[in-house]
Amino acid sequence: MNCLICKHTHMKEGTTILPIERGNAILLVTDIPAQICANCGEPYLDEDTARDVQELANETLAGEISYAKARGERTVLVAPFA
Repeated sequence: MNCLICKHTHMKEGTTILPIERGNAILLVTDIPAQICANCGEPYLDEDTARDVQELANETLAGEISYAKARGERTVLVAPFA
């Protein structure tokens, strides 16, 4: 796999953090397994992991978006992936 940012070809196993913003809520999903570019640090998720992160975000933010919108303030949530 080539990095889309720097075109480097060497990846290493690691974890990443992904911020997901919906309405006034921000969810930080932590400890996501990823392939990390050894040169620039850009993270890449495989399809299954990306789908799992999306499901986690949907479940976690389902009740929080309307709550945050009603209060008119930004809410930051943190959800560990593992």
